[in-house]
Amino acid sequence: MEIFIGKRIFVICLFVVLVATAYAGGFDVKTSSIIDQPGAEVLGDYKGSWYVIGFENEGTLNKPPRYKIFKYSQGFKNGTTSVLYPSFGEKTLYLQATFVSNKISIFYAKCGKREDVAALLDKREGHKQLPIIMRQDYDPITLEPTGEAEMIFNEEDEFFSASGIDLSESYDRSKTAILIKPYYKQLKYKVIITDNNTGEVFAKTFEFKLLKEYLKFLKMRVSNAGEVIIETKVRDDVITLTQNSSGKNQVKYFFFSVNKGGDEAKQLDFVSPVGNNKYFTDPVLTILNNGETLIAYDYFQNPNDAALKGTSVFKYGVGFNAIGDIELTADSKFISNALGYHTFKRGKEFTHLATKQILPLGESCFVLIAEYHDTIDNTDKTKAGAVERNYLITYRIDENMSVKAQRFIAKKQISPLFDYAFSVQAYAKGNDVYMFHNDNWESDEEHNMNLQCTLLPADGSEPVTQKVVNTSNDFFTSMEQVFISKENKVLFTEEKLVDYANVTRERKLLEITIK
Repeated sequence: MEIFIGKRIFVICLFVVLVATAYAGGFDVKTSSIIDQPGAEVLGDYKGSWYVIGFENEGTLNKPPRYKIFKYSQGFKNGTTSVLYPSFGEKTLYLQATFVSNKISIFYAKCGKREDVAALLDKREGHKQLPIIMRQDYDPITLEPTGEAEMIFNEEDEFFSASGIDLSESYDRSKTAILIKPYYKQLKYKVIITDNNTGEVFAKTFEFKLLKEYLKFLKMRVSNAGEVIIETKVRDDVITLTQNSSGKNQVKYFFFSVNKGGDEAKQLDFVSPVGNNKYFTDPVLTILNNGETLIAYDYFQNPNDAALKGTSVFKYGVGFNAIGDIELTADSKFISNALGYHTFKRGKEFTHLATKQILPLGESCFVLIAEYHDTIDNTDKTKAGAVERNYLITYRIDENMSVKAQRFIAKKQISPLFDYAFSVQAYAKGNDVYMFHNDNWESDEEHNMNLQCTLLPADGSEPVTQKVVNTSNDFFTSMEQVFISKENKVLFTEEKLVDYANVTRERKLLEITIK
């Protein structure tokens, strides 16, 4: 049986809601009940309500699933649901959904021939072939469709085959960008930028043929002004068009800047190693509130060494106009704290520490968050290893690219099963930074955790960590799906593994208000 639901699909609590309210250290916590819903996707907040798309079942090639749209008031006091809509039709594949031009937009692909279905469902990264991509809009108030489905991509018109899409909203939610990624051996891509206030749409297909490289698309961001930044990497699973003997061991990254003016994409490239003993992993891409772009990478002495030597952060204006840069190294006074998390002594080094998130503050300030992340192999090779995500190191950077404060935050997390549940997620309330992360329970019961919140005060003073809620023995707060509303409410999902006929996970929603 094939599943006609995209990567972000999971089982989630839906319509029937039980509200539980708790107050813990200045947090108002509300949760919903569990609904037996095999597949769903959380869209997040829109004008004070939470939205979810729920799928009836997994579906098959001949009978894709029907679906509903669910709308919850914040706090889960009430909710509404749409009718059960028919599926997108045979030979279709659901992709993703988001808010575009004040509507709920659902994107799906389809092919015309039965023999093309295998390529449509290819699970290898970049290997899907999506001949046609459609978009169906829905009214967020009535949850009813607004017009017929619109074709946004046709390979016969664009002269390349799509392999998937990426979606991005600007921080002020005034712009939504859609990236249509190419089949892995093709050299084109398409960008669609929608102004959600005016309804203006910019769409253009670009080529990177002159690079003579096959690229893997890593991530995309869009600024409040509508500039789209795309991060790519030269693929290592195909042969490049030309071989450069001097650079054959290098890893190349290319960034592209696209704007609504219709100009050709601006290009910026990075190559690892930068120089002797300076190797880096995939860069982290962020757009600040004023439209400036940040690109950061962690570097090491060699690609097989887990000891982090530093982080380089570069700031750019529109079209990659260089503004400034900074080199970050963890304060040596934190070494004694960090060594307690290592399985063996490595001297004065920070091992398995990597940049997790760059959080914009104000107009051009930001906080960079690095997290310890390691996997311990299981002596029983038939079983998964344990995942550790322990201490954090944070850097508060001002508009002049100077470090104003650097902090060490201790936490302890290890689990052989729930690797999806760990990574820190931060959001800003003014210039105060709230970092949510899981922590092992005090009594060290197996699989039990606390959801914690660490406040980094705007004045740079010492961080304060408080427990938000204790998870149960089987439900865990997932940090990989976090949504933030304008009302300073944060939505998480809590989930557990199950083994039912067509359900592998059960979830419920967790809403937190910081008072």
